[in-house]
Parts: sequence; C-alpha cells; structure tokens
Amino acid sequence: MNMNLVIDIGNSFVHFGVFRGKKLAEHFSMPDTDMPRIRKLLISLLRRYKINKSAIASVNPRSERIIKGILPDSIRDVLLSVNNKTGLPITIKVKNSTTLGADRICNAVYGYMKSAGKDSLVIDLGTANTYDLVLKDGSFLGGIIAPGLTTSALALNTNTAKLPLVGVLSTQKRIPLIGTNTQEAISSGLLHYMLFATEGIVAAAKKQYGRNLQVYLTGGSAELIASRVSFKYKYVQNTVLEGLNMIINFSKS
Repeated sequence: MNMNLVIDIGNSFVHFGVFRGKKLAEHFSMPDTDMPRIRKLLISLLRRYKINKSAIASVNPRSERIIKGILPDSIRDVLLSVNNKTGLPITIKVKNSTTLGADRICNAVYGYMKSAGKDSLVIDLGTANTYDLVLKDGSFLGGIIAPGLTTSALALNTNTAKLPLVGVLSTQKRIPLIGTNTQEAISSGLLHYMLFATEGIVAAAKKQYGRNLQVYLTGGSAELIASRVSFKYKYVQNTVLEGLNMIINFSKS
C-alpha cells in the first residue's frame, strides 16, 4: 500500500511520521544537531516503505536544506512544503501570512479537521509555546506565541550572572510551588509560569469564543502540565505530523 512520509522540522527537534492512509504507522524524533542519525533513519524508511506522497513543515531553514538534500530526487520532486500558499482545508485570516510558521498552519488544520464542528484552540508547547485558534467554519484567526520552557531556562541562565541552567524537567518529579533553593525556585518558575499562563489563555479564549471551545495539547512540554490543568483537553503526541498528513490527503482529493 502507498504510504505518506511527513517531516516536522522544529527549532530543536526533527519529527518523522509514516502514514498508511489516516493511520500513523511509525514516528521518530531526533535532535536537529544529529544529522548523521537523521540521514540513516531517512534511508531506512525509504527502503522499507513505498512512499507515494511526502510533505514537510519547517521553521528551521538550515535543517530543512540539509534534510531536503538527503532525500532522493523521486521524493524531493513531489515534496509538498507547507506554507501560506498551500492548498488547505482551512482559510488563513492571519495578516501578513507570509510570516506564518508552517507548524502553526498544520496545527490549525488538525484542530479544524478534528473538532467536529467546534471552534478549537491548539496548544503546542515546545521551544516556543504557541496557542492557535481556528473557528468551526475553518477560519484560522491567529494565535499567541510565547517563549517555551527550555527557551526560558536558557534566557535566565544567559541573561543573569549567577542563575544556573536548569535542565529538562521530569514529569515524575514533584515540583513545589515555593522553591526552597535556587534550583527549585527556577524549576517552579519554569513549570508554573507555563501552567498558569496556559490556564489564563484558555480561560480568556473560552470567555471570548465560547465555553465549548475544543482544546488540544501537544508538544514536548505538554506532558509536564497535562495532569495539572483544570480545563478539559485532548492530548495529541504530534499535531504537526497529523496535520501534514491531513494536508496531503486533502491535496489528493
């Protein structure tokens, strides 16, 4: 059976998915700094699957250039690079949409296609935290962009003389609201700032667009707050990969 290959190139990680129709068969994530492993993975996937269509969403031009160079001509020649000009099941209402990230477009497509006639808010927590709103009629109005958890951690470390760099927070470890040392205080700030900001944004969006707003949580940091939020949501491992596959299938039809 023909398969779709989709590639999500983020600011820190590259995600790959192979779809059989609407069903995700395999997916992988790798740091964008590890191009030798990425090359091996792509070669392996292309050997194991007969790829019919492929699409890419990139916010990292350097990594995008390298990965496109790895792909054979047969794939690269039909590769769909998502942008504001791509044929989509949604209507982009964002002003100056040439600056709109491909990842946000894919998230909006996912929210619209999955929300069953509801307005939706897709929350993607990664290197940058994005909150994107798409109405039930397919109008992608725009959203919010804020620093992600690791970005905030780096900013605290590099812009101060003494604050240490706090690494990736564990979903298993309890992080108290009031830190009893500097490390705990920074960990609390990183986690709770993201948590309370997300709570506030969802509450404000529901106040403006209605209580039935469908909320999706995705991204590398989403699991940190998933068990702590008070609003109802659906967790999706990678809405960008899913949205890319939806765009491929939409373009086929």
